[in-house]
Amino acid sequence: MVPRKTTTRERLITAAAELFRRQGYAQTGVNQIIQEANATSGSFYHFFPAKEDLLLAVVDHIAEIFEGGIFSPTNDPDPIRGVFSILDLYRKQINDGGFSFGSPMASLSAEVSENHPEVRARLAEIFASWSGRIEELLQSAGNRLPPSLDRASLAQLIVCTMEGAVLGARLNRSLAPFDAAIAQLRTYFELLEDRMGATASAAVTARPAPATSPRTTDWRSW
Repeated sequence: MVPRKTTTRERLITAAAELFRRQGYAQTGVNQIIQEANATSGSFYHFFPAKEDLLLAVVDHIAEIFEGGIFSPTNDPDPIRGVFSILDLYRKQINDGGFSFGSPMASLSAEVSENHPEVRARLAEIFASWSGRIEELLQSAGNRLPPSLDRASLAQLIVCTMEGAVLGARLNRSLAPFDAAIAQLRTYFELLEDRMGATASAAVTARPAPATSPRTTDWRSW
């Protein structure tokens, strides 16, 4: 099968995404993006009237990479295992996907969210989408987790832990901080499940014995 030829618009987006990752949005000029994408200024402004329009396209491009390969629904019947599968895939993406121990989403959020409200709003939507996907899995876990547990807040905690762990990996040039953070999440889930198991055992122990009917030998009372 012959590979599909990339369009000029796609080349501009991928070139910008890589340049923004390497040197930041503010430090990347339009002319550099055009040159990197082997495009023309006419084609650039045809697709993107302003540099911020390209930035929004880059954000959507990155979101597609992560949501398509990491946050898409799986066939795994175990929802908690599904949560950690997402974290494992995220680890693989930041390590092998060309992001050099860094989350491009986090980097862009830190740099542009204050001065580009439309981009900040789009990044917030992506964060909510990631949290929502994890919350769905937590809801599917049913009584394996305590009924009083705020699963929406736990989903947000997982995404925040994931992004913070990426920052630790980037600063240390090692995946060890990421792995340590995820290990703590695993321990937390084990404690939650142990708590539910202990509660169920206590309920069985405390259950009163069923009443027994008095024994009779009179067949007429049968």
